[in-house]
Amino acid sequence: MPIAYSPFNESLWKDPWPTYKKMRESDPVYYIEEFDAWALSRFEDIWQVSMEKTRFTATQGTSPEALLLDPATPPKTFLFMDPPQHRKHRNLIGDRYTPAAVATLEDKIRATTRQALQPHLQQGSLNVNALVSAVALQTIANYIGLEFDEIIYIRRLIDTYYTREPGHKGTTANGMRAFQEASTFIHQLIAKYRQQPAAQGSHIHAWMQSAIDDARMTDDEIFFSIFALVITGSDTLPLTVAATLYYLSLDDANLGAVRDDNTLIPNAFAEAARIDQPTNILGRVLSEDVEMHGKTMKQGQPVLFLYASANRDEREFDAPEQFQLHRKSRRSLSFGAGQHFCLGQHLARLEGRVILEELFTQLGDFSVQRDQSKRIFGEFLQGFCYLPITFKPLP
Repeated sequence: MPIAYSPFNESLWKDPWPTYKKMRESDPVYYIEEFDAWALSRFEDIWQVSMEKTRFTATQGTSPEALLLDPATPPKTFLFMDPPQHRKHRNLIGDRYTPAAVATLEDKIRATTRQALQPHLQQGSLNVNALVSAVALQTIANYIGLEFDEIIYIRRLIDTYYTREPGHKGTTANGMRAFQEASTFIHQLIAKYRQQPAAQGSHIHAWMQSAIDDARMTDDEIFFSIFALVITGSDTLPLTVAATLYYLSLDDANLGAVRDDNTLIPNAFAEAARIDQPTNILGRVLSEDVEMHGKTMKQGQPVLFLYASANRDEREFDAPEQFQLHRKSRRSLSFGAGQHFCLGQHLARLEGRVILEELFTQLGDFSVQRDQSKRIFGEFLQGFCYLPITFKPLP
């Protein structure tokens, strides 16, 4: 049977793996006629393209919706820039995300995690995603310079923005209203901080006080930067921590091994991010014609990177459909690659490790309720959005 693929094909969302495998095997540079676009499914192809600096541009958007449904000029944030502007804007806040800078936050993240855990200890159950989301939001709020109640409000609007309806491609009418509400709210915060400067060291302070090429960031640029970082700082971590516990619980030996040796947690987290990558798809637009595997992709056409497919590529990973606790991967696309690699990857790894350490330490012999888990599906994000665990209530 011929391959029929579209990132908006809802029938594929729940089980895309057979289709991804067919694409990797027989059509790794797949033409999506409906959108005059291409999809790359193999690890090596996406890895190499991610290293490109000139032939693929992010200036026309990177999400499937932006590339295929709404090809308007995207907001001016470093996420949608090419060199050298990308590096200049990224560097405004980049020093907060180095391994050394992130390492100084471990005690604070651990304290935040313990505080978030405290109300659940006597209940004997908790929703992993809600717990992780609370920690991630508090952490990224501190980075950006937002109050916790402010980021909670923005996050709720983002959740509505990303909610998909059957039969509708991309953002819904409710989603657009939520976006406008978030825009109004964040612009009000920006106006406040124009009058009273944000905390020293916060992203808002850096964005308002710094200039690039003798120009300061506009209110709209700061709005989109805040909006994007709330998303990236809290979207994928809950999905990945939930996936880590879900896949560990499939094998009592794996779960027991991590209970006995918490130093295995980083590997478990990395393997969960590989086998169940939350960021399903991103992409670029061609700046010039490019030939791959005998096909010519034309200048101006969008190219999708099927990250979830690439991280299960047999050419890169042995037995890629299996969760292997002790897997030693040479490379991974879980946090992207090249100039647009995830700015917060070191922070995400630290948060994931600390949260999982606290769950194993504080809750003891907990049980993962896989039969009650729920997943979200979409062209951009996918994964476990609800994963309950139960444990013996603590006095």
